[in-house]
Amino acid sequence: MNRNMNVKKIAVTMMAAVVLAGSGGAAGGLQEVSVANAASAAVQAGAMTKAVVTIDGKTANWVGQPFVQNGTTMVPLREAAVSLGGSISWDQASQTVTIRLNGDVITQRSGDSFFLVNGNRFGISGPSRVVNGSLMVPLRGLMEAMRASLQLSQSGGTTSITIITDKVTLLPKAFGNVDSYLKTSSYSGMALVAKDGKVLMRKGYGIAGEGKLNRPDMKTRIASITKSFTAASIMQLIEAGKLSLDDPISKVASGIPGGDKITIHMLLSHTSGLPSEFTRKDGTTIEQTVNEIRTKKLEFEPGSAYKYSNCGYVLLAYVVEKLSGMSYADYVQTNMLKAAGMTNSGTATAKTPTNDGYLLSKGAWVKAPYYVSQSGTGTLYSTVDDLVKWDSLLRSGNLLDDSSLEAMYTPHSEKGYGYGWIVRDTAEGKTVFHNGSGSGFSTGMSRNLDNGVTVILLGNHAGIDTALMMEKLQTLAASAI
Repeated sequence: MNRNMNVKKIAVTMMAAVVLAGSGGAAGGLQEVSVANAASAAVQAGAMTKAVVTIDGKTANWVGQPFVQNGTTMVPLREAAVSLGGSISWDQASQTVTIRLNGDVITQRSGDSFFLVNGNRFGISGPSRVVNGSLMVPLRGLMEAMRASLQLSQSGGTTSITIITDKVTLLPKAFGNVDSYLKTSSYSGMALVAKDGKVLMRKGYGIAGEGKLNRPDMKTRIASITKSFTAASIMQLIEAGKLSLDDPISKVASGIPGGDKITIHMLLSHTSGLPSEFTRKDGTTIEQTVNEIRTKKLEFEPGSAYKYSNCGYVLLAYVVEKLSGMSYADYVQTNMLKAAGMTNSGTATAKTPTNDGYLLSKGAWVKAPYYVSQSGTGTLYSTVDDLVKWDSLLRSGNLLDDSSLEAMYTPHSEKGYGYGWIVRDTAEGKTVFHNGSGSGFSTGMSRNLDNGVTVILLGNHAGIDTALMMEKLQTLAASAI
């Protein structure tokens, strides 16, 4: 008991013995005014253990010595941030350190238990504090703020810390306008720009979950971008002679309202007259959803108008299953994802490790419930890099014949919808895109078929107008290349 009281006394003395000096320098302007050996005394008392740090394979030689106390590894903010590639400034009046890295502005005020990254607040394991003239912060919080990765191991009385700096974010100076647009738009999620399959810009924005930022290689739900995979699956079956665009859905599924009139073409182009929505409940089978669709009423004569219909794409997934003898998930995995080399993509379940989606509630962003969809509509998860592979496979001509691609990229109504893609003629050339949304996610993929520019937005805030943003980003990207 006496030993624990001594440790607490040392820790309190150490905190009381330091102040922030009026130096105009970075965090190095912090000065200790007394009890110079407080930290080492605490180590001897057993409250702290030593820590050895390597960054990208090189030993970090910091004046401010890292230590572990009560399970939290503390590191000198200024020296650690510089070692990770950041530029540092210190504001004496607000007692705040500002780090700039990859277009991000990261701030931390002495004594706070959180970082601000481009204004987004996320909590860390404890407050920063001054020790022997250095502002020390929890290691994991700083690593998250700077999107670095780390491993810790214990040997004797020493903690070994291995840090790998952010190798995934890619933000050339030419794409500063793209980055600025996304930040001023309060975008949250992952963003990527590529040309002819080569990634030119890749970055994460906003919060991914409790104490986590979105990183550009993070898995996430892609919502209705899934429909591009459904349409491609149907076109494969047509090329294999198992189906025709003019076949009625009644050929595969009985009891669908207007089933003798609704063709595969109408389902693909959202001109079937079927309503959009169905009951969304985790664990519902595609057979159960198709049975529900059998009870629906048509909203207009098949082929006479356009209305976006998730029910129509559920029926297309059902067609894939019946004609291939495989589940929709297995068919897409085998014939699309594997063919494209998309190793970080698949059909999502509640256990799939993706980032969180967020909904706006009473002026605050709150975690959304699990996004439930049905096969063919919005079930897939992926990454921005995997979707570049999807883009490349479609452009290669190795997945589908030119005639199938032309049908997919031809508008079949005044709304511009083809098959799994919306078609637009822009100043930069012919663009096909698809956006999507669902329970906290807002996504989009835009592919210019003429200049080869691809823009991908995988957002995790509901209500983002990704269609408008992709149109703007196509223009900004074209000017940056």
